[in-house]
Amino acid sequence: MTAPVRTNLRHAYELNRQRIAQLWSEAQPIVEGDTADRFLQRQGLQAHSSAGWPDALRLHPALEYWHTDHSGAAACLGTFPALLAALEIDVHTHGMHQPAERHKVALQRFYLTAQGTPASVPAFIKSTGTDGQIKGAAVRLSAPRARADGVVLGVAVGVLAALRFAAAVRVPVWAVADPAALAHFRWPRGLTHLQVFTDTSDAAQAIPACELVRKATRCGLFCQVQTITPPRAAQHINHPAPNV
Repeated sequence: MTAPVRTNLRHAYELNRQRIAQLWSEAQPIVEGDTADRFLQRQGLQAHSSAGWPDALRLHPALEYWHTDHSGAAACLGTFPALLAALEIDVHTHGMHQPAERHKVALQRFYLTAQGTPASVPAFIKSTGTDGQIKGAAVRLSAPRARADGVVLGVAVGVLAALRFAAAVRVPVWAVADPAALAHFRWPRGLTHLQVFTDTSDAAQAIPACELVRKATRCGLFCQVQTITPPRAAQHINHPAPNV
């Protein structure tokens, strides 16, 4: 009885992989003045550099929003522009001694209005289905930074929080999808300093953050937890809805 289940899962993962690739190819890099740029600026954020917003973020011009109600009935509630954030992991297709390849395992979708505000839908942040390799994934918003004492990177829960923390402390910060994902975060090879940022308004982040620090410290990294409540825009941002 288990073989059909494994086959069905493999099929679902393959469909998800194709969907992720399709959505990403349909999206475009964020440019000044577009819907995603307006949304991010409304959240009090600015592009990190003259190069603009991170490559891990794109704008999809028109994405259908599907909602399943409590009875299991699915309906399309409209088409919206959407900010896409790529959750990625490293894969070693050619062996552990060869350079890793970045692999997109899921996308977070921020459904927006043309004015750059959250769309009026049941949950304006939703994640796609995964391709089966989601554990450890993060949105890689900027490269780790080399300093005199080593290579530093931060991690936080949520793209908007990670961008806020990065701007506040001037450290590159990657984003995980939810609090539980902190405990499974995979830092890149060569990292020596890991900063774990947690938000005082979300108690669910504390235990996974401690677990991540425990594992990273055992692997020889210098770790620091910074618990901060970053400035927030007027619009409250929730964690993403379950994969749909």
